[in-house]
Amino acid sequence: MSEEQSAARARNELTAAMADVLQRSATARHGVARDLWLDMLRAELDRPVEAADQIALRPWLLRLIKTCAEGRGDLARLAQTLQYLEENSTEVTALWQLVDEWDALDFYEGADLRPLRTALQGVGPAGLAALARRASGSRTQDLPPWCRTAWHAFLHLAGGNSPADGLPVSMAFLALVADRLVEEGQQPAAESLRRWNRERARAWSLESELAGWQRDAAAPVVPSLIPAYLLIQLAPDGLDPERYHLSHWRQSDADGWHPVPGESRLLHRSELSAAVEQLIEVVEEGWADLRAPVILEFILPWELLNEPVEWWPKESASHVPTPLVMDYPVVLRSLERLRRPAWHRRWRLQWRQLTEQSVGSHPHWSRPAGREGDFYQLERELKEDQQAVCLVLSAPPSTEGGTGRQEILAGLRAGLPAMIWHRTNCEDPAFREAIGEMLEDRGLGNLLERVGKWRKEALALGPAEWDHHVGRHLAILLDDPDRLPGPARP
Repeated sequence: MSEEQSAARARNELTAAMADVLQRSATARHGVARDLWLDMLRAELDRPVEAADQIALRPWLLRLIKTCAEGRGDLARLAQTLQYLEENSTEVTALWQLVDEWDALDFYEGADLRPLRTALQGVGPAGLAALARRASGSRTQDLPPWCRTAWHAFLHLAGGNSPADGLPVSMAFLALVADRLVEEGQQPAAESLRRWNRERARAWSLESELAGWQRDAAAPVVPSLIPAYLLIQLAPDGLDPERYHLSHWRQSDADGWHPVPGESRLLHRSELSAAVEQLIEVVEEGWADLRAPVILEFILPWELLNEPVEWWPKESASHVPTPLVMDYPVVLRSLERLRRPAWHRRWRLQWRQLTEQSVGSHPHWSRPAGREGDFYQLERELKEDQQAVCLVLSAPPSTEGGTGRQEILAGLRAGLPAMIWHRTNCEDPAFREAIGEMLEDRGLGNLLERVGKWRKEALALGPAEWDHHVGRHLAILLDDPDRLPGPARP
């Protein structure tokens, strides 16, 4: 059988396997759900899709799959629209795996992938995301949930995030898996992967790229000094004032800002702390190999800005839970500012002032307001003083329409990227002394580091005493306009 015939047979087998999966799908088998699915698919494809009214289910499914296979990325749209209706059902997972296999066949021009399957299917999910990050140079930060073995991960990586010239990410991934198999004493399986890689490198004239990549991969991994970020957004439901949408993004790409969205959840306010704790544990498991420091950024609405999120617990099931601030620098960000593009021009101008001319920048101490016009004057002063980049509040933003929230509103409209306050009493002499020391004559470029110093002093006192230390009550809003989250995943 020729290579062309073999590739055609492999695609026919994949088409039949996809039809098998879709026949088991509740959506495809029931008319109302199927019609909704087709409406969504037509909108995604922007072209007609044949209805299933006058034809038996399986032949119709086969024709639907073949139609989607003709358009670039349309099989992925087939799986995505099914996922909208069934979320992560068994059938959706199986369909994504087959779509990845189809794309891998395309990328490898019909090459026989079967010699890889046995060796790769024996490698479980532990550590696969770390191998994918190394293979892609951090362009791939995570793997989708259907990548349950190295076989699925290899198929998913084939063609995706590969450099235009150089070794494909999936071949680099194979080399790393082979090294892992050698360490586990599975020499024959490792050699089968290396043999396939060498043959493909020879066919594509990539022998020197493969050899160079293997030399680079064998070198010690140097810890990155560029932080990774976990962005956690709490957005009001809009219907129930006690419920919030929890969304998050992970960013660990040392070469640029490419945040990866996670799932969103709708939760009662009383559930937020526990849900954040669970989220951080899951993210930490995925980042087990990460050598960069991690910063937590909470994107909060008005009513949660004064919530002491940096002191929410970790390890709460143990006898000795610890606060988040023990393990991470934690900053606040404004949800309202992110959602108001009309404020962004001033925000970016003031951020450049903070980061590029920090020595000339200075804080603005807000005076306690006695009447509504004082907030107008505060906003005017901030907008006229281009070197003011940090606002020290005269009151915490704890009540709607109160002094603290009015001062934050003035700061947001004026574009100030940084704001600091005491969570209970901004007139506390210890707070004012601490802020004076933090901000005096040293520029504002290391503001987070200085806040961290005071928080560590509070931590050193232990739970019995830290409430009496100013570091326990410091809140800092530090908003970088260049670190915007992407759309949340529904």
